Amino acid sequence: MAAKKRRVLFHRSWAKFNGGTSGGQLKVRDAFEHFKHSPVFEPRVYFGKETVWFDNPGNVWLPYRAEAEPAWEVRPDDVLFLAGRDWAVLSPEERAHPPAPVLNIAQPRHTNPDDPRHNYLKYPAIRIVKSSLGKKILEDYGVNGPVYLIPDTIDMSLLPPPNLQPDLDVLIVGLKNAEMALALQRKLQRRNFWRRNKIRVGVQIPPKLPTRQDFLELVNRARIVAYLPLDAERGAEGFYLPALEGMAMEKLVVCPFAVGNIDFCIPGQTCLQPEYTVQSIYRAILEALKMPEQQRQEMIRNGKAISNNHRIEQEQKALLDLLHQADEIWHQKHLFQFGR
Repeated sequence: MAAKKRRVLFHRSWAKFNGGTSGGQLKVRDAFEHFKHSPVFEPRVYFGKETVWFDNPGNVWLPYRAEAEPAWEVRPDDVLFLAGRDWAVLSPEERAHPPAPVLNIAQPRHTNPDDPRHNYLKYPAIRIVKSSLGKKILEDYGVNGPVYLIPDTIDMSLLPPPNLQPDLDVLIVGLKNAEMALALQRKLQRRNFWRRNKIRVGVQIPPKLPTRQDFLELVNRARIVAYLPLDAERGAEGFYLPALEGMAMEKLVVCPFAVGNIDFCIPGQTCLQPEYTVQSIYRAILEALKMPEQQRQEMIRNGKAISNNHRIEQEQKALLDLLHQADEIWHQKHLFQFGR
């Protein structure tokens, strides 16, 4: 008879219609799925009592609702997997002295004192970060516990094949900056007014499309994709998966610097990287439209190649390796400060 597996206990909650649909939710769900491959652990999830279930097909946690844990009760042999505001499920005493080892996804923006997750960085945890610069920011800040770099990755099997006949010249992805996206759209439309060869422009602003697959299909309609991530003033990104997905689908990518995209958005090699202003991004879009075919294809090839370094199988191995080392790391008390 096989030994009973230990739990990796997840916590999720939301109260808005788009709860469970973000890129962050997707990557926590991916971690949940990765841990199913462990010979020692099994992932389990508890949905907080405040969670409101909407009929939203984009919620990646819908399939797990029926099998969720009925209560949040931590066992001594559990490992906790926390992200975002999940720390709130623990009492103040438990945060300072966790009842089990904690794996915690942390973002560079959490170091901002105004961020609602800022105070959680003082609690002991084995931190997971998504970019080399994010790792440096968190370590320089002085989070409580060691920081491990595990970049986000793509399940390539979910991507539509590259579209050889795109019906959009430019798509502006503006879910996180609708005002700027519309300003760019207006500038391109004004340019069209005077020109015989019109630029076919699409824009994505709120509300979200129903599912992530719908978003990927939209991206696949374009030759050039201009992404508007969170800028530095709003905390920037932990990673920024959409731009990497665009590269994997062989799009010419325009994307400003956003901290988390530093390892794959390489200016002049895998993408065009303008300053985060309307005028700079507009000029970069025009540059992309006029780019010689040889240069264009080289940039697309470079982007495709770097996306191949971010396959979901690599993420699965890295997270499983860290999970299987969690006990050993947790028992190295010099790495943590308990009781803060």
